[in-house]
Amino acid sequence: MTLAYLTRLTANSCIAVMFFWVSSLTYGQGKVDGFYKGKGTIEVGIGGGLQFDKVYFAGKTKINLTRNIRTAALFIGTGITDKFDLYLNIPVVSIGDVKSVQDGSLFLKYRLAQAKLKGGDLSFNLAAGFSGNLTNYSTSGVNAIGQQAKTIDIRPVIHYQISGWFATLQYAYNYKFDPVPSAYTGSIKLGYAAAKYYVDIWYENQYTPGGFDYLGTPAPPSFRELGVDYDRIGGTIYVPIGKRFGIYSNVGYTLSGRNIGQGLYAGAGCVLKNL
Repeated sequence: MTLAYLTRLTANSCIAVMFFWVSSLTYGQGKVDGFYKGKGTIEVGIGGGLQFDKVYFAGKTKINLTRNIRTAALFIGTGITDKFDLYLNIPVVSIGDVKSVQDGSLFLKYRLAQAKLKGGDLSFNLAAGFSGNLTNYSTSGVNAIGQQAKTIDIRPVIHYQISGWFATLQYAYNYKFDPVPSAYTGSIKLGYAAAKYYVDIWYENQYTPGGFDYLGTPAPPSFRELGVDYDRIGGTIYVPIGKRFGIYSNVGYTLSGRNIGQGLYAGAGCVLKNL
């Protein structure tokens, strides 16, 4: 198969990875990926999952705090041109008796340059977006579903593809409006895309240089002012069913962190593509 064919193939196959990270409560592997959908193509995804937190990092100290977090999301992606995409994400989060639409996001991604390298295709991309709370959801107590963070995100994305194998690296500074502390995030993803399946594994890190700690001294004025760090790993499997439909499953786990729960996440969903 030619590189051009695989580029088109993976652009359609990789929609599963588009249920991207929107907050410290939901799982993902970078705000965008390295593929492009193609001019005029629209893709719609619906997914959900469960996160089983057994402990919580109060600051960086583990305490016993069990929470089951249910998530769902609607994703829409479209190719404005062959090298310019737009992504829209709307998540819903439920913890205990608290349920609400959480932080929606809008992202744009543009391919700045592309070059051949050792038989593969290397691209340099720039993504920028904004996310913010869509409702006045709870930000305090054990059932808090987020920090109502309003975030400006600008990130370079480097993507390399050879045959069906690919690697994507991205890094960003997340400017968050007061009182939520700003953070740095980065991720790396490795995977393979074929005609009958797509699979990836990923690692993601967030570091917040400021902010307060839960149960720390001095006590945080509000949960919105907590600083959140994490190291996470996960993976995705996607299977197309026909030319316009596909299903996916994904898992993730928090290895370590600060002011965040630790537990297994498992999710699944479906995708309508080539609309």
